[in-house]
This record gives sequence, C-alpha cells and structure tokens, in this order.
Amino acid sequence: MRFFIFFLALTTLVFGQYKTLDSALLNGTKKVDVVLYGHYISSNNNGFYANNLYGSHRFLGNAGTMNASVGLGYTTGFYYNLRAAISFRAAQGLLNYNDGVKKYFYINTGHEVLGGSSVALGESFLEYFDGDTAIKAGRFQPISEWINHLIDGIWLRNGSFRNLVIEAIWAYNYGRVSYYEMTQFLQLDTTGWFHVGMRYYFAGNQKDIKNNTYVSAFSTFIPGVFVTAGGRVHWATRFNGGNVWWFGADLGFAGSFEDHKSTKSFNNNTFLFDSKLTIGYRNIDAMIGYVASGNAGMGSLGILGVGNGTQADMSHIFYSNIQPFFVWGGRAIKMGNNAHLIYAATRLSLLDNKLNMYFAYGATFFDGSRYYGGINHRNLMQNELNAMLEFGITQTLSAITHISSTHFSKGVPSTFEINGGLRFMF
Repeated sequence: MRFFIFFLALTTLVFGQYKTLDSALLNGTKKVDVVLYGHYISSNNNGFYANNLYGSHRFLGNAGTMNASVGLGYTTGFYYNLRAAISFRAAQGLLNYNDGVKKYFYINTGHEVLGGSSVALGESFLEYFDGDTAIKAGRFQPISEWINHLIDGIWLRNGSFRNLVIEAIWAYNYGRVSYYEMTQFLQLDTTGWFHVGMRYYFAGNQKDIKNNTYVSAFSTFIPGVFVTAGGRVHWATRFNGGNVWWFGADLGFAGSFEDHKSTKSFNNNTFLFDSKLTIGYRNIDAMIGYVASGNAGMGSLGILGVGNGTQADMSHIFYSNIQPFFVWGGRAIKMGNNAHLIYAATRLSLLDNKLNMYFAYGATFFDGSRYYGGINHRNLMQNELNAMLEFGITQTLSAITHISSTHFSKGVPSTFEINGGLRFMF
C-alpha cells in the first residue's frame, strides 16, 4: 500500500479533488483572526542579544507595546492535484512604553518583536499533491525540527517507497509573520539554503508520534559557507495499545562543518546533541532532556532556528522539537558555546481541551560569545522558565499568554517577559 506518511501525520489535510475550478475555489478553508496583543520585557541590562545566528537580534531592557493585529488567509481546495494559498497580516501599534499612544500608521518591519505597525505577506504558496508526492513553492512554514521561521522557497516530499519518506527543501529568504512578531525577510546568501533528508519507519502507526519507531538522517548546506549532517532515533509506544499511558525516547546528533574561508561561517566546527524521555497519562505529558553544543554553539545548524515553529501546531511540535523552549525563549542554549542544558517540560490539556498549558524549565551552563554583547567569559549560567497558556473562552474567542523568565544568571542579564492577548478567530 502506498501512502504519504509525514504529510498526513503533520497536517489535517483531507485530500479531496474538485473537477471544476469554481468548486476548488469555493470549497477552501479560510483563516481569519483579530488579535489585541501586548508585550512587556524588563531586564537588569539594556542592549541587544542575537536572536538568530544569521543576523537577527532582539532588544533587552525595559519596554512594552500594545498592538491590534488582523490576519486574513485563504487556501483553496484541490483543483485536481493543485491548490493555492494566500495570506496577509496587518498590525497597528496602539501603545508604546517608551513613546506613548500611537494614532498613526508607519512601516516598522525590523529584526525584533513587533512594536510598531506593519503589513506583511504571510503564508502564500502553490502546492501539488498526488498521494505520494507533494511539492510546495512560495512562502510557508516547513514542518521541521530545524526551522522555526517562514521561508521563501520550495519543499519537496515523497512517500512512494513503503515506510520511507524523502524530502528536500530550498530556502532563499526567511522571516516571521505572526500575531506576536513580524520581521523583515532576510536573504540566505546568494545561492540559498539547502536541506535533504529521509525518515524510515520500523513499526507503529506512522501518523501517531506516541506509537511509532523511526530513524532519520539529514544534511543542510549553503555552498561555500557550511555543511551540516545529522540523524536521530525516535521510539514510542502506547501501553496495551490504549490512550491512557505511553512512553517515548529520542536521541539525536548533528554536526556543523564550517568553511573558515567564508566571512559568513563560524570560527569553529561544532555539534548539537539532544536526548529526552517522555511519559504521558491521558491528557498530561511530561519530558526530561539534555542538550549539549560545541565550541561554536549551534553554529550553522541554528540559522533557521531550532525549536518550535511559529506557524506549526504547538501540540505536535511539543513532542518533536529538539530544544524545549518556545520561540521567544531559550536564549542561552541558542547562543552559548559549549552549552549544557538540563530541562523538564510538560503539556496539559484540561476542561475538554479548552485549556492548554505548556511549561518548560531548564538550567544552561555555557561559555559566552555571540549571546550578549560579544562577551567571551567562561562558566556562565542561566536558568529559564517558559510558559504558554491557551484558554478557549468560546468557540471563536480565546486568550493567550506567554511568559519567559531568565533568572539566577551568572555573567549574563536576567530578563522577564510577558506577552499575550485576546484572539478572535472565525
């Protein structure tokens, strides 16, 4: 039997073909949301820290904003084997901690958390899918442990061979378009960023990450800048085939080989090792894990971000991410050299899934480099708490809160961030 494993496992697509263009256009899915969103950060040091290893940065200090944001998107049904999507997001700054009330619109698409006003093109793509092969081109969020940005590029996936999934990605630009952050899209060198990978399933339900076993291998590269290679093993089982108890384990290793003749490469080759154990009971899942990096931290492995995707479903990414912290956290492990992170994380769904909560707490011991102000001290330390809460007030209205706190820090700033708001979706 031929199937398309990963596509069905990571999306909610029901593959229905329409024979007329009107039917495909009228039977698509819309994404409309209106968000009133605020963000506040305080720190015992002012300045910036590098948020991304390819040039993005974030402000550290005392700052706060309030924004109104509107997202509008539409994905058509399949016209035979093709469908298309387009989306936009607009945000208006209402209040700025350092600049008072905003009553005007101006372009402010920079490298940091949205604090002004912006309009941006969100996920917009053309996709081909025939049951075994999917090709997506345009602006979209790939489902990958190594990408937590939108990319402008091409994503090819094939599941023609039994139990084997093959994929390739080419990305030219990357950035974010979400209710909590809109950034400028930055170019990934003149040739772009390339990824090739495969995953082989040995047992279990390939659509159920809590009940399957697989191995995967990959390589990413920018010609003349770096080459990475890595692999991982995943095993998980549901006890007695039920939905009460389950247990899983993950182990991964990746290395980054830098071209030291290139000014865009890191000074040292490096690696990233991760391992975790996960256990679940009904609607509560918990994990403990360990992450370690080499002399150049994550190196070029982290160019497009390691951790949770900005557009991907958080419920799934919680189980498959490499590092536990959400996209707005994990500063030390993102930027520290020779880092060692020990963490615990949990996900809870309560009140018939109306309340979803995610918590992660960890301690990172590392050496400084690009993390904050170019410091080169050794034996630095940072503890971090990340939390996310989603509460469905009604079927269309929900409240969202994100909290990030770095504390008991040694040699680097301590920060506290809280952001969130009300989201109306229809």
